[in-house]
Amino acid sequence: MLLKCGNSPVFPLFALYIGILLGFGCGADVKSIGPEGNNCSRIEGLPGPEDIALDSEEKILYVSSHERRISDQTGKLFWIDLKQSPSPQPKELPVQFPPEFRPHGISLLKTGNSYRIYAISHPKEFSRHTIEIFERDRDRKWSHVGTLTDPLITSPNDLFVVSENEIYLSNDHGSGGIARYLLWDDLFGFKRAEISYFDGKSWSNLGNPLSYGNGILHIKDGKGNEFLYRSGYSDRSVFRFKIRRDNGKPVLGEPEKIYLDSGTDNLETDSKGRIFVTGHGSTYQFLRHMKNSEYNAPTQVFRISQDGNFKEVFSNRGDLISAGSTAIPFENRLYIAQVFNPFLLNCEFKNED
Repeated sequence: MLLKCGNSPVFPLFALYIGILLGFGCGADVKSIGPEGNNCSRIEGLPGPEDIALDSEEKILYVSSHERRISDQTGKLFWIDLKQSPSPQPKELPVQFPPEFRPHGISLLKTGNSYRIYAISHPKEFSRHTIEIFERDRDRKWSHVGTLTDPLITSPNDLFVVSENEIYLSNDHGSGGIARYLLWDDLFGFKRAEISYFDGKSWSNLGNPLSYGNGILHIKDGKGNEFLYRSGYSDRSVFRFKIRRDNGKPVLGEPEKIYLDSGTDNLETDSKGRIFVTGHGSTYQFLRHMKNSEYNAPTQVFRISQDGNFKEVFSNRGDLISAGSTAIPFENRLYIAQVFNPFLLNCEFKNED
């Protein structure tokens, strides 16, 4: 028996899944906000550019790229010289990628003489995920310098690297490969997606698991306070934790929930320390787009101030960009990445107060 959302047939388990997440709704009322088509262009040639990282000093954008609609495809990292704006072109990072490299979330680390990209990778096996480390030397040559893996990296989605001895990682599901693919956590809201933490020697969990964790971000305010932000896709929210230290290890305070009513994805900051988070207004449309690129899925971008107030600064039903995953503002432009289709959106953007 088939169920239908509009004119689209849906198998019962699939319909149950999306129904629970959406309250049995088939779509989202997403209105156009922010830059329109004549103010935007595409940066082409980037299969599944799910995550991006900005080097604002050198004006370089790094891209995690993987064609996710083809199961046997591996991925790459790209870099884009934004000084070529308004028409920058992507180039493949000149490095030997490890076997079975399928990149997801990435984080850029610049400390002293260290210049590194940390990239989550998903090999074919259900149970083993890795963080691959790429380093640029003084001659600007790239090399693959290491791999991190651990049983606590259960289903990594995003990470934030503070230093070589401090990494925050957001899992989107708990342990048990087959359980994830049967969608039990999503269907029943089991909170098993942990925040994993690396101190340079070993991994541990920081508590506060979600049913579907997503983007993660560590920031310090002007007073030296530390905060951890984490996207909760199923909660349609961003969670804000104040961090205290216990013998150097971070301890998370009670979370402040910032409800956006959108399936929240990756988190980035602007030059003023405000947070930009993308949102998926409709899980049903996202999943339909995942199967077929001709079906659009909405993209939303929110800007969150440090006091928790937020504003929707970009919204599109999917004709400009579908299933947007990361948004970074830089020099009167807004760069938006997406999960599946092969381009970044590059828009004129006034990041006003």
